[in-house]
Amino acid sequence: MTDRGEIEALVRGLCAARVAGDMDVLRQGYADNATFRTAGSPEWGALTAPLTGHAKIMARFESMIANFALEDFAILDLFVDGNKASVRWRATVRNAETKAESTTEVAQFLEVENGQVASLVEFLDTAFAMKLLPGK
Repeated sequence: MTDRGEIEALVRGLCAARVAGDMDVLRQGYADNATFRTAGSPEWGALTAPLTGHAKIMARFESMIANFALEDFAILDLFVDGNKASVRWRATVRNAETKAESTTEVAQFLEVENGQVASLVEFLDTAFAMKLLPGK
């Protein structure tokens, strides 16, 4: 079983990789059969559609990295309990195409198995996220 320090290091490393756009670290951090879901109403379409499997999750991260820069990133809270972790972070999100930007907070809840993320559920302001999408 992965211990508390290892899980905390994994979460911090994955956050740093997202900010830096380091897909190699992100690929290593997620299990083959991992799940990813942004909590929210199905009316938000692809944003809140659950993803299952490494390839689909990595495609989402590649899209996020290509389209949205995270600046002034700060972890506000990080808790680990057994194989579960929660992290709340704040960042200024900038759309790479339109340059629209705003600051927001995100909460993520992760389950870790064998040193990799098996499940990630993310809570964010979905209306804010949709506003930053190109063409919105």
